[in-house]
Amino acid sequence: MEEKNQFGQGILYTFTNYVYAFLLTNLYFVLTNGLFIFFFMTLEPSFSNILLYFLALIPTGPAVAALYYSMEKLVRTKELSPTHDFFYGFKKNVKDILSIWFPILLVYFILIVDLQYLRQTPTELNQILSIVIFVLIVLWTMLILNAVAISARFKFRIRDIWKLSVYYSFMKVKNTVGNMLILFILAFITTITTDFLILFVSSIVFFLLALNTKEMLSDIEMNF
Repeated sequence: MEEKNQFGQGILYTFTNYVYAFLLTNLYFVLTNGLFIFFFMTLEPSFSNILLYFLALIPTGPAVAALYYSMEKLVRTKELSPTHDFFYGFKKNVKDILSIWFPILLVYFILIVDLQYLRQTPTELNQILSIVIFVLIVLWTMLILNAVAISARFKFRIRDIWKLSVYYSFMKVKNTVGNMLILFILAFITTITTDFLILFVSSIVFFLLALNTKEMLSDIEMNF
């Protein structure tokens, strides 16, 4: 039986198919992140385990690209074959996404280690430097969201992905702020509930991110 869900054949049909797509792609995302989830559930949430978290997050890159590819296709075409599209996106993007995922994790690792070091000795200078590093983390996150979206959809050289990410982060300010707002809301909800919530809403979060970056990706497609 061919697994291809057409969207747009009535409200109830559309709703059930979107729910089906969200549930199935979310399940695949959790399964392909099994290594990180295992460490997340078994390790004590301590700064001393940051290197293990760093290593466990390496396979997350292709999983993120696959989920973004799936949700972006759903936003763009309003149809999705969850199993086929997720694993096609995984296979298609695994090499390219890892080439930017390693630098992403490395920069986060350096910034977080520096931030933790500065907080251990709370001098006035260190407090100022902590604020600077926090701002750098926010800016880095802004760039990452666009870089992952571009890499999951298009085939560009690595330096071109970063150039486009920087360009659109500042040229499409509304989309950039929207991406950060989505993450902020997610962080706030997990703070008042549980960190495990992300395991159940990943596909919805990525759908919202894909919806918010639709204008940017359309502009890239027309101009590049």
